[in-house]
Amino acid sequence: MPAESTAENADRAARESRSLAWAVRGGLVGYGVLHLLVGWVAVRLIVTSSSSTATAKGALSQLAGDASGRTTLAVMAAGFAALVVWQALVAAVGYRDRDGRARDVMRASAVCRGVIWGYLAFTAASMAILGGSTGSGSPGSTTASVMTWPGGAWIVALVGAVVGGTGIGLGVFGWRDGFLDQLDSHARAHDKRRVPIVVLGRVGYLAKGVALVVLGVLLVWAAWTHDPHKSGGLDTALREVLGGALGKVAIIVVATGVGCFGLFLVARAWHLNREALTS
Repeated sequence: MPAESTAENADRAARESRSLAWAVRGGLVGYGVLHLLVGWVAVRLIVTSSSSTATAKGALSQLAGDASGRTTLAVMAAGFAALVVWQALVAAVGYRDRDGRARDVMRASAVCRGVIWGYLAFTAASMAILGGSTGSGSPGSTTASVMTWPGGAWIVALVGAVVGGTGIGLGVFGWRDGFLDQLDSHARAHDKRRVPIVVLGRVGYLAKGVALVVLGVLLVWAAWTHDPHKSGGLDTALREVLGGALGKVAIIVVATGVGCFGLFLVARAWHLNREALTS
């Protein structure tokens, strides 16, 4: 009972904390900017011969070339770190409106999000300190490295299956407007605010879901063929799966959708529902 009471107090304190709310807002804005960068890099690859990759790391590397960009990376790293703290709290005391296995699954999801944001925080901080020299690694080289491990191909295939499954889940979540509870009552009650945010959310979640499904398929394909060069970022994935001109069109469409997701995250930060911080 004392442990349960402590968890309830921690949950309530998290929901009522203005500091946590503002930290989460900052992190969500940074995450939104990252999605806008990924979309921009993907489209730019269609019209230029840039050697960048349409991945989170490739997008962040675009900012590492000068002092102002590295300052932006440092601010983004702090925002991502705040999101890690948030998800750690959620994993520890969140989803108290659920019971048993459902609560365990949602808390495990929070851990996964925390790991992703932790990776982004580390990457952004490293680039802020060292510049673009940390951004040279490609998804293909990472996949090739993992494939040298015992059972590496199975690990890559499993990661691909998880990524693809996550993409399907995000698409369904977005189509059903599951994100509405993340917005405050003001945004949900006024059509002029709710409608554009819902459009951005639906398009964004669907586009990100499609991107993750395609990336997952490509990882499984790379594991099946033992060819790590088949893996890659958003641009590589769509070109490999669809090929040629159709792949270029798909990149532009999905990249635009990913940009919409970035704008939705900014809108969510503005209309953050503090009551839903831990659920």
